[in-house]
Amino acid sequence: MSAPTFRLRFFFDYNCGGCLWSDNDASYQKFGGGVLDAEIYDLAGSVAQEAKIKLPPLIRQKTLALDELYCESLNWDDPGGDSRWDKQQWESFYAQTRALHEHISQLLNDDFEVVYQ
Repeated sequence: MSAPTFRLRFFFDYNCGGCLWSDNDASYQKFGGGVLDAEIYDLAGSVAQEAKIKLPPLIRQKTLALDELYCESLNWDDPGGDSRWDKQQWESFYAQTRALHEHISQLLNDDFEVVYQ
């Protein structure tokens, strides 16, 4: 079995709408930068760019729900301050993201390695 061609990073960033990011030259050349599993919208709310990696609707919904949930962790009035979440909320979020990571890793073919960060 050969090594995967495309290495992706799996992580959430506030209000990005996705969790997959290029992490090697091959993935940057094929998909470019930015979040790969999210649509880009214009100011009128229309899709300006389709997701570069399309996930099944249920996985996409879970990704969007976790993206929204992650945004609740940040104190937007003091972004450099303490999180709004306690240890239990972080543990719950991490458990959900690990399950999503596993599911996405299984969905993508052997050409992909998805690294949890």
